[in-house]
Amino acid sequence: MNYAAFWEYFNGFAAPLLQHRAGSFRMAFEHLEKLGRPACIVETGCVRNQGTFTGEGQSTVLFDKFSECVPGTIVHSVDISPESTSMCKSIVSSRIQVHTSDSVTFLRHQCAGLIKPYAHIDLLYLDSFDVDVEKPHDSAMHHMKELLAVAPLVNANTFMLVDDSPTSATFYIDAGQLKLVSPQRIGGKGKYIATYMEDIGAKPIYQGYQAAWMGM
Repeated sequence: MNYAAFWEYFNGFAAPLLQHRAGSFRMAFEHLEKLGRPACIVETGCVRNQGTFTGEGQSTVLFDKFSECVPGTIVHSVDISPESTSMCKSIVSSRIQVHTSDSVTFLRHQCAGLIKPYAHIDLLYLDSFDVDVEKPHDSAMHHMKELLAVAPLVNANTFMLVDDSPTSATFYIDAGQLKLVSPQRIGGKGKYIATYMEDIGAKPIYQGYQAAWMGM
């Protein structure tokens, strides 16, 4: 396992391009490194364009590089769009298993058999349904359905990362200082997941443009 080679790639090339996603992806890969073994990664929504690190994150490309440096790592990526999965297959290696399917159906009915011998997912990345941050309901509901569908395959050590889930709050400026008048809330794709996780007592371990949880 060559974690040093991965971090050289991530810190030297990917992180500057990832910008607002760099910190959360770094935390996710630090989690995988701490496992000290090959990992099981499942993502919904595959890479759709080449080189769009800042705009889209290039998650599948990052997972491909990690699997190269940590042999034995398995990565399953699912997307409903044949155009997207075709594009993804053209820019990642055969280490990435790319599936064309509805993500909820895939997670509920196919994923368990495909991740064997793993019983649980080490990194779950949810990014399958484009979001309108002003009207996030459809996307947020879809991602909540994904979590429900995959629930048997996650545990307290699963790192769940949700893209496009910016934290927001109402504030005012007093004498040049920002003062909050409402709690900080996760929105976007993670809006309903955040409410559910709060209800079960699992606080986010990362809030920014992306949101992350453990302890499910």
